[in-house]
Amino acid sequence: MRAQRDHASEARDSTGRAERGGANARRTPKTGSAPEKAELVAREPLSRERIITAALELIESEGLRGLTMRALGRRLGVEAMALYHYFPNKAALLEAMATAVQDVRQIFGGFLAGVELAGMSAGERIVAVGLRYIEFALTYPAHFDLLFHVLPLDAATWEDFVAGGSTFRVPLELVQAGVNEGTFTIRPGYGVDEMAYSFWALVHGLAVLRKTRLRDLEADFDSLDRAALEALVRAFES
Repeated sequence: MRAQRDHASEARDSTGRAERGGANARRTPKTGSAPEKAELVAREPLSRERIITAALELIESEGLRGLTMRALGRRLGVEAMALYHYFPNKAALLEAMATAVQDVRQIFGGFLAGVELAGMSAGERIVAVGLRYIEFALTYPAHFDLLFHVLPLDAATWEDFVAGGSTFRVPLELVQAGVNEGTFTIRPGYGVDEMAYSFWALVHGLAVLRKTRLRDLEADFDSLDRAALEALVRAFES
């Protein structure tokens, strides 16, 4: 009888260990998921520019009252305390946001102005500035998003937009110069505004594709971009 009790006790102990082992095995996937999360965060590291962009997006969707460090942390996928490594308080963040709005416009304007256009034809200037625009998006992705995808438009109508000091003046001036030189042809329903809009839409679309959907692909995108812009120039000249 004693041997039977000992055998039963061992069986219960063995069953208990197996059950505990099974429970631990079921908990293992939760522990194993941590490296995947770490890899996702590492792909988009936190930075002042990224925080400012997310804060502006939050204000756009929720209003100024909706901007809290906790809500901002949730939007970025981090703990709110992580934001204080970059901004000591909300007031400092708001001040940095106001400065960023002015700075990013100056950086964009200076970047485009950095391309040497002297001695180029009207078509060559279109291509050069278009490629420079795409380069800006790839070099300063956070600034690009802030300028074109977050900041509100300072114009109520198309006429206000065209007449104002927006980024549209860059393609507008390039096209107008080509028309003045007799290189670009105005046609019924397709004048300076329409050509400038076509130019801007093309380079902006190429820039967005390069920095998002196509960013991990290997191809000679510079040549592809140049070919697209040269085709547009031929349309302007015909």
